[in-house]
Amino acid sequence: MRGFLPFLLMSALLCCLAGLFGGAGVCYANSPDFSLIGFATVGGHTTGGAGGKTNIVTKPEEFRACVTGDEPLVILVSGTLDLGANTVKIGSNKTIIGVGTNAGFIGHLYFQGVSNVVMRNLSFANPNGVGGGDSLTLHSSHHVWVDHCDFWDCADGQFDITHGSDFITISWCRFNYTNTASDHRLSMLIGNKDTLAAEDAGKLHVTLHHNWFGDLVQDRAPRMRFGQVHVFNNYYSATNSGTCIGVGCESQVLVESCYFDGVKRPWRYRSSPCRPQGQIQWNDDNVFTHPKLVLECRNTPAFRPPFVYKLDPGKQVKEIVTKYAGVGKGPFACE
Repeated sequence: MRGFLPFLLMSALLCCLAGLFGGAGVCYANSPDFSLIGFATVGGHTTGGAGGKTNIVTKPEEFRACVTGDEPLVILVSGTLDLGANTVKIGSNKTIIGVGTNAGFIGHLYFQGVSNVVMRNLSFANPNGVGGGDSLTLHSSHHVWVDHCDFWDCADGQFDITHGSDFITISWCRFNYTNTASDHRLSMLIGNKDTLAAEDAGKLHVTLHHNWFGDLVQDRAPRMRFGQVHVFNNYYSATNSGTCIGVGCESQVLVESCYFDGVKRPWRYRSSPCRPQGQIQWNDDNVFTHPKLVLECRNTPAFRPPFVYKLDPGKQVKEIVTKYAGVGKGPFACE
């Protein structure tokens, strides 16, 4: 028996790797294309730790040791790791993948001045407010792909992209809260201050596609300043939200073929008086189900995405996203 559990773990990891890199371990024969698209493909490369050694981590201290430095590494995370009261800084050129359906982190992960990081099949929560309260924070970092991850209760926002970060893709993720007592249930902030134009103008290019903003999310799905943000084929079911997409100062957002299920106010302007208003453009294929829908913004041409992508029809987005978004729903665990 002593060698049996390590053998099982290694078998699962080999299956995971086979699925990720095109082998027979892919579990969903008729699943959508889960390859990288969006802004993380522009202006450079987002390959993570491809070509580097593969490390298996089961303890927080092992994870901390692996993610420091810029050496290319593939890091396989087994189980949920409580990172404690100290923020963990992630180095460049890392692929971090959860094994199975229960891998992830409690605490705060921080990217500062790094690039080329891939994170997939992981859950994140920071209910104790470590490092400011987010679970993931990108600060002046670029070419990051976060895919098939789950975000849970955080003391502040779940995922913030700030200080000139650029070329980011967030795909097939789920954003939820469970604590009804909290009145600060926010998902994603892109650009954190109106006064940071010198850092943020011309940057903050972000793609969000096939994500599920669900239970108890109140706001910031996302809320943006300055950047160009492409929001397509996302499913919004947080019916108690004040608003989903917040259009902040000098930002441009393109919203295509999303499904707003019971959401009264899908988007609104969030600019302060001292800044030019942001712009939002939406296509005719978004789905709205609230009987008293409020669309207060002007439909204004924003930008044209500089990459190839394919839109799923808006009416199919609910079914597709609820089936395939989140941990365990991609090529990560054999079933």
